[in-house]
Amino acid sequence: MTTHLGKLLEEIAGMNPSVVGDRNLARAVRERMSACKLADEEEYLERARSSSREMEALIEAVVVPETSFFRDKGPFTFLGKYVHDEWVPARVTAPLRVLSAPCSSGEEPYSIAIVLQEAGLKSDEYEIEGMDISRALLHKAERAAYTQHSFRGVPESLRDRYFLPVEHEYVLRDAVRHGVRFIHGNLMDENVLAGRRPYDVMFCRNLLIYFSAEARSRVVKTIERLLAGNGLLFVGHAETSSLPASKFEPLHHRGAFGFRKVKPVAAAAASAVEKVFPRTVSSPPRVRTSLKTLQDVKQPPAPSPGILKTGHSLEAARRLADQGRLQEAAAMCEQLLLDDKANGNAYCLLGTVLHGMGNLERAEKCFSRAIYLDERCYDAVVHLSLIKEHRGDSEGAEVLRRRAARIQTQTRNL
Repeated sequence: MTTHLGKLLEEIAGMNPSVVGDRNLARAVRERMSACKLADEEEYLERARSSSREMEALIEAVVVPETSFFRDKGPFTFLGKYVHDEWVPARVTAPLRVLSAPCSSGEEPYSIAIVLQEAGLKSDEYEIEGMDISRALLHKAERAAYTQHSFRGVPESLRDRYFLPVEHEYVLRDAVRHGVRFIHGNLMDENVLAGRRPYDVMFCRNLLIYFSAEARSRVVKTIERLLAGNGLLFVGHAETSSLPASKFEPLHHRGAFGFRKVKPVAAAAASAVEKVFPRTVSSPPRVRTSLKTLQDVKQPPAPSPGILKTGHSLEAARRLADQGRLQEAAAMCEQLLLDDKANGNAYCLLGTVLHGMGNLERAEKCFSRAIYLDERCYDAVVHLSLIKEHRGDSEGAEVLRRRAARIQTQTRNL
């Protein structure tokens, strides 16, 4: 019986029977047969096969959720630092979008909301969505009432700041709940959440370990689709090897087990650069491709407030580009250039955006201007070489490729 159900779980839900284990599956089947008031195993097998609700209930029984507030603190610590150091200074007008999947009974998405509020965001400045296959767990999450067991390891001062004691439970304050909503869904569904704006941050911890290799690959592709360019992804410690290095860069923070998605434009540029400059001894760091220029190497001393403001606007334009909002990113770059015609970084970013939009003529002018202002702008040189190659100017492209190679060598020696 467990063998047949294991195959059914793999077929329908993509779950790996060897990870689930026969003993765990047998226990779950007994529970569900009792709940369905069925004594015949074959009859239950047919029920599970024909009823999506029963299959959801079986999966819920198999995957016993173990959760609490701020469980494994590393991702939450990193998220708070990210919001404080990157998101808030960039002054992005759109709300920060976060997905927690699976969200279980809500402790994780509400922990995220508390972290964001502690970092200075108000409930209308973020959108947190918790998604789970279990309707029962989603109902519990929407109640937002928890026993002391959910707060193990959490300081009482933090608990009391965001929860109200009601009889034997602690109920989340409305100020935190307003920015969180819950959705029934499954990342195994390739069309799940289709048409929504991408998420800036995703928590998908201890989910991939349950899937077969084929199903895991499909889920990773779904995650990649849902995550914004340059977005953050947090997984479980046993799941880090499931993510392709070409799509996700690891975050260097102890205990976070997090990754940053390679920017869409940057990924395309990196692929193009790899064709132009095949890997030999070493390759340029990823941050050198596409949207980032050499400004991190050539930092001017003691920037003025006006320069800081420009830097924030440029970062906001980068975020728009990463989200695929190319027209808005281009408009923001053009506004920056009206205020500062010598801003080589803005020219380079505008050229990258225009290149992505297929406007090669304007992109070429922007890259040429960026190189005029900063002859060591690696990104502009590489993009310009690709444009010349596309137009059949092999000689001009080769000159620029050699120039990019010299910049690459000089940068490594800094």
